[in-house]
Amino acid sequence: MSVSENRPGQGDDQDRLPDAEAGPLGWLELTIELVRDRSHSSWMLLRDDELLETVRGKALVAAYLPGEVLATPDVVQLRLAVSPDGRVAVAPDGGPPQPGDPVEEFVPALLDELRTVAFIPPEDKVGPPWLPVEEIVTEAKTPGQDSRVVYCYRGDDVATATAFARDLEAPMTVYRQDGWVVAATGHGPSMLLAAPPHRLTGAYPFAVVGRRGASREFAYVERPRDKGLSVRAEWTPHLRPVALAGAHPDTLELTEWLAGPRTWEARARATGRLEPPPEPDLPDGMTAEQHVTIERWMAEPHDASDFLVETAASFGVPAVAARLAEARPGDADPEGGKVVEPSSGMRFLADSLAEQDTEPTGRLPWAALERTLWRQPVLGMLLGAGELVVAVVLVGLLLAGLLAGWWVWVLAVVFALGGLAHLVPAVFRWRTRRGEPEPD
Repeated sequence: MSVSENRPGQGDDQDRLPDAEAGPLGWLELTIELVRDRSHSSWMLLRDDELLETVRGKALVAAYLPGEVLATPDVVQLRLAVSPDGRVAVAPDGGPPQPGDPVEEFVPALLDELRTVAFIPPEDKVGPPWLPVEEIVTEAKTPGQDSRVVYCYRGDDVATATAFARDLEAPMTVYRQDGWVVAATGHGPSMLLAAPPHRLTGAYPFAVVGRRGASREFAYVERPRDKGLSVRAEWTPHLRPVALAGAHPDTLELTEWLAGPRTWEARARATGRLEPPPEPDLPDGMTAEQHVTIERWMAEPHDASDFLVETAASFGVPAVAARLAEARPGDADPEGGKVVEPSSGMRFLADSLAEQDTEPTGRLPWAALERTLWRQPVLGMLLGAGELVVAVVLVGLLLAGLLAGWWVWVLAVVFALGGLAHLVPAVFRWRTRRGEPEPD
């Protein structure tokens, strides 16, 4: 396990802005996500009062947050102050914070006492060796129903959204708006996509707009393979400081920093305790407006219902994405959406082709032909069949020795591919418009 030098809470340096400094008096932070459900050890829940009694009994400088706030009811966030050399901060007898036990010794002992396991971001899963720690943590961190993720990409190809539904193994509600395709999961998604499937290099710019309880997350990737602008920003509610009887002023300030570091920093700058921030070194492609929008929300301590709306708008993502993410279970989705079901194999191919229901645009003769074929699937089938016949004839003449040359093979392949490209979509579009069932 390791100690983070980045600020916890709002932002967590996720927007890839310059690294944060340490907290008051040089302290760092360690966030532990404790599993509340202890059925694997004692068939009891880890109650807030029990956790707080343990924290106060050890005189820990800490803040916490019940998991219900973040739509993970079986998790409790506990954030501890840690010295630069990796020792947990304690403040016994009303004194100032001072280094206590090393983190490597303290955390296992705490978990043994609480009879539970924990997750330490970004990847450590810890707990007693006789328990299936990874399985327990994974199940506990699965979001509840008060959560939703919305995937967005620029274009009008709804067929790409069928690949999302297939990979997520869940239906999605799809919208077209302002030159983007917006695909929303149901409430309480069990899986997440970090990026489009690798073969879908055209689904960019790609954005993710999500909410878990009161927390919100926005991600934007301009191009695949880590090229171009890449941004990730998150807003989470303040943790709750753990009050210690007769706490020293330095202890109170440190718990305030643990609970809401960005807000603490803004207040410290306003009172002159911290110097004004330097001019930001923005990532290539990020505008000053986008930076200001993210930074302003990171310091917001209360309601952040407009965080997704404003952040998404600054990156050109349609407003319906934030509206879908903010919807609670039971709320009606905006009109105009189309449900895309997960599928695979021939069914996936059929669904993908059936979703190509956008009439081609353009004024060139080729675009006009494609538009005619889209409107008249029978013509598309006839053209495709004709091209395949030409390909078969060319191959037959080659095999009979009546024609020769590499160019004839190339021509046969071109006609064969062109025939399939026209015939297959036309057949599925014709069957869909007739209302016939798709092949299994």
